[in-house]
Order: sequence, then C-alpha cells, then structure tokens
Amino acid sequence: MTKTLPLRTLIIGGANLDITGSCFARFVPGDSNPGLVKNSAGGVGRNIAENLQRLGMNCSLLTVLGDDIGQALILRSCTDAGVDTGPIIMHPTLTTGTYMAINNQLGALLAAIADMAIIDTLTPDQLALKAAYFTQADQIIIEANLPENSIQWICEQHSSKPICADGVSAAKAPRLRSVLAHLDVLKVNSDEAAAILQETGDDLALAEKLHAKGVKNVLLSQGPQGVILHNQDGTWYKSAIKGDNENDTGAGDSLFAGFVAARHLLKRPADQLEFAVACATFTLSSTASVNPKLGVHEIRQLFLSHLSKGAWCS
Repeated sequence: MTKTLPLRTLIIGGANLDITGSCFARFVPGDSNPGLVKNSAGGVGRNIAENLQRLGMNCSLLTVLGDDIGQALILRSCTDAGVDTGPIIMHPTLTTGTYMAINNQLGALLAAIADMAIIDTLTPDQLALKAAYFTQADQIIIEANLPENSIQWICEQHSSKPICADGVSAAKAPRLRSVLAHLDVLKVNSDEAAAILQETGDDLALAEKLHAKGVKNVLLSQGPQGVILHNQDGTWYKSAIKGDNENDTGAGDSLFAGFVAARHLLKRPADQLEFAVACATFTLSSTASVNPKLGVHEIRQLFLSHLSKGAWCS
C-alpha cells in the first residue's frame, strides 16, 4: 500500500462513462469493424483524481453525475481507488457525461464523441455549496471542461492555495486564459497552448509565453515525442519512453497527475519530469484510462531504479 502524502487535494472536473471500441484489424470507414468494446470510468477530473490517489495523495473529487449506470460505475471506481466522493453532486435529470472512442488495431485513437453537457451545471453557486472541501484542501486541481465562470470563481475565491490546471483540448483550453496568473502548474499540448495564447510558435516559445503570462510551471506535452517543463529556473525536456500502447485514452491525465505527485516525491525537476513520463507510459500499457496497478513503488522499480535514494524526498 502506498504511503499517503500529507497533501489534501481537491479535484474539480468531469467524470465520464468511457465507451471504448478497439478494432481487431485495420479500421474500415463506413463498415462494421470486428473488435472489442469496453465500458469504464473516465473523465479528465476523475482520471486525475484516481491517478493521484494511487500515487499516494489524499484526493476528493468534485463533479456532477446523473442518475444512471454511469453514476454507479464512476462511484465504484472512485471508492475502489480510495478517492473521497463526498463532494460529488447528483443531478436529477441529466445523464452522466459519456465519452465514446474508436481505436485502431494499434490502440491509437481514430475518433471520439464527448457528451459533457452535465458539467455545465457545475456553476459557481453549486461550487459554493462545497465550501468546506475547498477550505480543507492543501491544493486544488481544475480542468477546462468546467464552465469558464466556474474556473474564474475558483481561482478568485481560492487564490491563496496552489492551483493546477489541465487544458483538456484546443476547443476548451481558452477557458483558462483569464486565470493564467493564478496557476501553479498548467498542463497543455501544442494546440492547447496556441489556442490559449491565440498565436502559433514552436513548443518552447509557447511554453515561455505561458510562463510570461504568469503560469509558474508549464508542462507542455509533445505526445509521442515527449514533454517540456518550463519555469523560472529553466527548461527541461524528457523524451517519451517506449512501451506497449494498448489505449491512448488517459495518458495525458496520468502525465499531469504524475508530475503533480512527483513534485512532492522527487527533488530535481528533471527527475519529476521523468516520473511523469513514466506514469504516462505505464497508463498506455493498460486498456483502462487509469492503470489499476499504478503506484509509486511500481514506477520507481520499473522506470526509475537508476535514481539514487538521495533523489527522493524523505
């Protein structure tokens, strides 16, 4: 059992029923493709919460669910992982968020549909009803599926606490534009960074510009190429670690959660970045959006055995 880090983390974001279809052979558009279909708990906020909990943090999830099969699956997944579901709001009429993906025979995403209408009901008024959870939290994690006014409310009302954010997608990342100066960590990819800044550029330039806008630590994912970390102390690169790719879904969430946890586990930014990439690689090897075997011990033994004991925080 992973030792719980002395850090209470409140995650506010989406929780979905993930429906994933993986083809046995090459995908043929416009035809019925033999394959495997699985239902699992997902959603950016929920995935981050489960990853962090499995990495030893004390996590609570604030999201909204419908009265349906998705609710039962998500609540069970959180309970099994140890995530506190106390803050979750139940909506009487809307359905739980649903993400439907089609992967090719190599596990790479071909297309997806996301039904996230229910998350729009997570308004500032609803968030205010959960004030006790915000007060108790040592740090707060948000993601860009949230309504923009809710993102602003969280950052303005709780600016004294470290706030980390995930850009989610190029379409939704601009919701974070007005709160960049509040963010301790921002995880984005190139398209999300460009959408926030409303300009293009190479990845390092984008990371530098986000930092100049007030983000303390910019974590810019380069997908299969790796990831960049940029802050006031410098820039670090880490190439992707080769491994089995069973499912693309959730790898970015694991990267983000891995970095947030690593900042309390490892002393050097380069090692923190390596830990984060290892978590993403470990997730890619699982058919689930969160690898149920994830843990600090597993990452340390499989990917970071070369680090000395002195590299780790006591």
